[in-house]
Amino acid sequence: MITESNQDSSASGGDVIALHPRRNRVIAITGGKGGVGKSTIAVNLAVTYAARGSETLAVDADFGMADLNLLLGVAPKKNLLDIINGSSVDEALVKCHGISLLPALNGSFALESMSESRRRVAFNAIESLNSRFETLIIDVAAGLGANQTEFAGAASDVLIVATPEALSLADAYACLKVLALRQGVKRAYIVPNRVRSEAEGEEVFARLQSLVSRFLDLKLVALPAIPYDPRVNESGATGVPLVRAYPDSPAARAIRSVARHLDTVAVPDTRTNATRSFWKGILAES
Repeated sequence: MITESNQDSSASGGDVIALHPRRNRVIAITGGKGGVGKSTIAVNLAVTYAARGSETLAVDADFGMADLNLLLGVAPKKNLLDIINGSSVDEALVKCHGISLLPALNGSFALESMSESRRRVAFNAIESLNSRFETLIIDVAAGLGANQTEFAGAASDVLIVATPEALSLADAYACLKVLALRQGVKRAYIVPNRVRSEAEGEEVFARLQSLVSRFLDLKLVALPAIPYDPRVNESGATGVPLVRAYPDSPAARAIRSVARHLDTVAVPDTRTNATRSFWKGILAES
């Protein structure tokens, strides 16, 4: 186990973190349903990995309803739509809180309804960044369309965020079903979010596991549950990621625990560049 130094411990709440900063990671975060907290988790996982020395890129793949820039407190001058229209990738890339962000554009019908040719331009632009980063965090849009499922299905690690609400569980299962049957995903990680107790987190996983074991050829792996925490909304309003604004808060500790457990249970990607393999897969399908 790699433990934090004393300096890192004070900066991150004092808990022990076992992370492998130089391991290549491609992590897609989805849930089928909007409003379950996947964007918050994506941003804070990215900042967590970056704080441990991994060159990290967060991609806002919620093309039409993008909000990672708001959670990071930045106002990009360029975005993915500008890249498609001829701007360079570097013009759109934003550095903040130790990570790099490739922003999309909120309320953009043009991005949400991209043609195949324009989608290929976008994917090529993102692929051009792969040699710079060891960790790629993709915030996948809600829904079960081609853009969403192709992004999630091509990642080495797929995290499904689900809250205890019945609609969230139903949509999480629908997402798992599409990923298993249409994208050939064989393993997915469940992150229960906004739970009120340990038992409630276990129930979220148990209910999804019960359905998946009966109907799908898919292995589910439980990751630590993230408790309901009012600090999440407070950090979102200020544009400072939770793990930086309130590192000792229960949700921040849980998110760091998710990062640690994911590194422990995920199959290491032995390819020389996980992001390159990821984007080649995407480009081959588009």
